[in-house]
Amino acid sequence: MIDDLLENEEVEEEENIEDNDLFLRNLNSTLYVKKDFDMKEFDYEWLDKIEDCIPYIDNILRNPKRFIINEEEIVKVELARRVTVESVIHLTQHTNLIQKIEDNGDVKPSKILNINKEESMDTYENRFIFTLVNNTRMFFEQRLEVSGGNSYCFDKNNLKYEANTKVHGENLKISIDVSDVTKDIMEHSGDKGGMTLGERIRKAKQQIDGFFGTEMIQTLARLHVSPVRSPIKKTNVILKNPNFRKAEELWNYIQSFESKDKRKKENREFFDKGILKEEYDQAFLMAFIANKNFISTSSSSTELGVIQQMSQRLIENLLETDPDLTEEKLDEVFHKQIVYMKDKNEKRRKRIYSIIKKRLDKNNKALNTLLNTMRKKAPNEESV
Repeated sequence: MIDDLLENEEVEEEENIEDNDLFLRNLNSTLYVKKDFDMKEFDYEWLDKIEDCIPYIDNILRNPKRFIINEEEIVKVELARRVTVESVIHLTQHTNLIQKIEDNGDVKPSKILNINKEESMDTYENRFIFTLVNNTRMFFEQRLEVSGGNSYCFDKNNLKYEANTKVHGENLKISIDVSDVTKDIMEHSGDKGGMTLGERIRKAKQQIDGFFGTEMIQTLARLHVSPVRSPIKKTNVILKNPNFRKAEELWNYIQSFESKDKRKKENREFFDKGILKEEYDQAFLMAFIANKNFISTSSSSTELGVIQQMSQRLIENLLETDPDLTEEKLDEVFHKQIVYMKDKNEKRRKRIYSIIKKRLDKNNKALNTLLNTMRKKAPNEESV
């Protein structure tokens, strides 16, 4: 009898192998893949640099450099605002301007040199800052147009697997649609006082816009001063003043700026004919094996056969992927998975038990409350 069972098992195994081979020989399958990938990784070093230099530019604008302009003109004596030493010296050198000399020695000129002294901000250093502020705002707005947001990675994959085969006159078909969408937003935290990227950008913009309301910028704008150009003249102020040295550092950064932003975009549609399609073919085969055995009404040994066949296919796939896979490593992998699944099932069983127990306890409590209420309302048996 044992020999008969063994013989039946061998026959059944041969039939299964034959069916599997027939399944694969008649298999006609396609795997259509549509991939949309878009990644933007913005570098905000430029914002760090502007934030770092803003306080130094602010110091310069609050205390602008000025110089005195002497405007000389020959005017009638009665129009002269004041007579200075320069006026007297000029008169001694230009005696033709003397109208009369009194008997007592007083000199009465007809005209005299008048000197008007005015403060001016039109210095090279100030024009350097004026140009830098304009360039910074232009640079700031250009960078916002390019990278005014958080970095992100968007990855969308659509797969459609369709297959059909024929085994002993039985037509088998399968269709699987898989849509996998991943979108990661990489927010840039503000290293400046814990501010978000948006808060940092708004604050920097307000500060830059505020520079245009300062006395120096408005004065030079009214004068329509010509902008300075590289290379910057190394005046004593620019060389020695720490505020101007920092301003020149920002100037050089903007002039030599090279974007470090990263952008990758990929849109592809194709029919896969590699390992991925083979995996789906194997999955179709395993579904066929499981379905064929589970719908049968044979003995419990059939269940063992299902497990054996599915395990066999799984092991074959693993060995094809890694030919150097050892028996010890395979045993370790299966053991870990079995322990993991047993632990998972045990936790699930306990969780279900806890939910049922809580529900029963709640129902028992409600039932006891109802019984106590009914006892209170029932007539006293002793008085009957």
